Amino acid sequence: METNLVKSAETYCSNLLIEKSPKQNVYHSLNHTREVVKAANEIALGENISPEDLELINISAWFHDTGYIEKTRDHEEISAMFASNFLTELNYDSTKIEKIIGIILATKVPQQPHNHLQQIMCDADLHHLGSNSFEDRNNLFRIETENYSGKKFTELQFITETIEFMNRHHYFTEYAKTNFTQIKDKNLLILKQQFDSLTK
Repeated sequence: METNLVKSAETYCSNLLIEKSPKQNVYHSLNHTREVVKAANEIALGENISPEDLELINISAWFHDTGYIEKTRDHEEISAMFASNFLTELNYDSTKIEKIIGIILATKVPQQPHNHLQQIMCDADLHHLGSNSFEDRNNLFRIETENYSGKKFTELQFITETIEFMNRHHYFTEYAKTNFTQIKDKNLLILKQQFDSLTK
């Protein structure tokens, strides 16, 4: 969806991520944001939400990880602040701003969305768990985590943590359950096979 406001949000967030993302952020990059925006639109359209709500989802998706330019832990609050400041300067409706803040904050793991729009955003943010690009995205996540911790995972450690995370995770929307769960299960099975080969 490309309203003028969504286009402005895309330009603002893209520039922010290009100019200010730390080099450690190989996973939480502009590419990740673009993928989440695409997934958010796919899920939102599959869930038949209104054009007005679709605008809220798009703006939220563009802003949802901008806080990573400042910090990793609790970055959602920074992302929400960037969105709020940007929209307030444009005299955007304050009720809609509050909804967008809620949508962004809902992506904090463990995800606990409280309404339909928050569910859509949460599913979009972790859509890669149920995609064919999972291995590539997960490897980038590993590198980024190691960049910040200064420690290297063993193969077994990383596979174990990923399996635990995927077992705790579940999709919220009917669209994501229907369209992502089967591939997620396949990705999880591959990880379990790798785990078995490392522990024999």
